Amino acid sequence: MDILTDLITPAIFAGISWTETLLPQQAVLITGAFATAGWIVSASLSRKLSRKQHTMTALLDDAEFRKGAAIIRDYVKENRYPIPENEDYTKWQSGMRSCLNHYEFLCSGILRRDFDEKLIRINERYNLITIYTYAYSYIQALREEKPHGKDTVDRQNLYRSIQKVASRWAPHWTR
Repeated sequence: MDILTDLITPAIFAGISWTETLLPQQAVLITGAFATAGWIVSASLSRKLSRKQHTMTALLDDAEFRKGAAIIRDYVKENRYPIPENEDYTKWQSGMRSCLNHYEFLCSGILRRDFDEKLIRINERYNLITIYTYAYSYIQALREEKPHGKDTVDRQNLYRSIQKVASRWAPHWTR
């Protein structure tokens, strides 16, 4: 109760007595300033909540990722790879690309600050680092492939966002 009586109550009374001496134009100006400050704070909080909602939607609403993860789960768990040019390899490749594309989307959103990094890190840190470590040689092979046609972009930037976020989130002794 000390802080209430010692600081807050005198401040309220000082504010009330001060407002009695204001001209109407000053009162309107001050009211407008407080309204603007309130609007700015409200917009900031709204953006933050919207970012969290958008992040959760992106995390939970990707059917292709779930299908891809189901395909590659056993391979990653056992740290093995299918034999190339095999039917299993084609399925694995499709699943791997679905997973990598999902994480690339999330990581690009993190780097652009469209998604809430803390929320994704809490939920996906282990999975992202594991899939990046597992797929590292596959990603390097994709980057080294020759471009297919004149409109193909530089392949050296494939999955670059995953690389940046995974290296940032990896424990320091593994870097």
